[in-house]
Amino acid sequence: MFQFGKRRVMLLAALLLVMLLAALLLVMLLAAPLHAQDAVVYGVFFYSPTCRYCHEVINNHWGGIQAEFGDQLQVLFVDVSTAQGSQIMSAAISALRIPSNGVPLLVIGDQYFIGAVNIPQGAPVAIRAGLVAGGIGYPPIPGIERTFEQALGVEADAPASASGVQAAAPNAERAIFADPANVFALIVLFGLAGSLVALAAALWRGLRLHKRDLLRALDVRFGRVLLIIGGLIGLGLAATLLLGSGEDTLTLVLSTAVLTIFGIVTLNLLNTPALSQASRWLIPLIIVAGVLVAGYLAYVETAVVEATCGVLGDCNAVQTSIYAQIAGIPVGVIGLVGYSIMLVVWLVAQSDRRPQAGALLLVLAAAGVGFSLYLTFLEPFVIGATCVWCLTSAVIMTM
Repeated sequence: MFQFGKRRVMLLAALLLVMLLAALLLVMLLAAPLHAQDAVVYGVFFYSPTCRYCHEVINNHWGGIQAEFGDQLQVLFVDVSTAQGSQIMSAAISALRIPSNGVPLLVIGDQYFIGAVNIPQGAPVAIRAGLVAGGIGYPPIPGIERTFEQALGVEADAPASASGVQAAAPNAERAIFADPANVFALIVLFGLAGSLVALAAALWRGLRLHKRDLLRALDVRFGRVLLIIGGLIGLGLAATLLLGSGEDTLTLVLSTAVLTIFGIVTLNLLNTPALSQASRWLIPLIIVAGVLVAGYLAYVETAVVEATCGVLGDCNAVQTSIYAQIAGIPVGVIGLVGYSIMLVVWLVAQSDRRPQAGALLLVLAAAGVGFSLYLTFLEPFVIGATCVWCLTSAVIMTM
């Protein structure tokens, strides 16, 4: 009997415990929606009007997310291609120690989601958890509370303000070639591909005719004409950068220097009947122009500052895209290192007269053209925006 009575007491205790837990769970389930109805989650969505992945999230996913949570989800949409938008994103990156300056970027509280896959998958989970917990306040971005108060006072269907901050999702659709810079990108893209084809043809011809001199295998007149065309395109690109530099002293100096180098190279080629008669100092001059351009891009990417783009294109959309880094290394830094190595190789080739150094310089330049071909293709067709600084670097590498 004692054993039976003990077992019975244990069963009753277990039953009471289960009933207590069930009642507690029921209270929580009933209270959670009531509590969540009063809760609000605040966030900031950073985008660029010319970012393809921003288009995808805003047009294909955000409507469903906003419909699920309604007024309980208050998100500001910040256009990073504007001055104020770029400043807010820089503050967010610094405050939250975000390892990338790519868009689309969604900040919910102290959490952040980057990209067209991460945002639709991760954001709803974080929002639901935040509502159950009683809501999530403003992200810890300096000055964001005042920005919220200003933006939320505007009607949801109002057009975006000049500041680039609005309370409703924008219509991010935009024709790819509406921007003349994207047309320039297409021209440069064909030039890059053509230069690699011409180089391959010259190498094949040299091997077939057993000629070791690449300049003879590649008709010197044809090569000279290509260089002149490259110089003229470079002059045009550098001129757009100079005209759009405004009061920015750094871009004014750099674009003037690059424009001058293109002018010297083009005039020298026009005054020489054959490529072999051109000054040997043209190569280091061209490489120095590449160092200046890549150095500016590296500065923009590492310091996370707004670029001065010139009168064409949208450099900031490109520099804040997910393609601005490769394996965590900014593309501008990769270009700066590449141009610097090429300059060292040229100096070695001049001092030691080693043919291996010249061959290495050719290989480096060809690799640079291939890399530039990839990046230039991404700008109009994937990112949806073109960086004239990047196009200038591509022309320099091809020359």
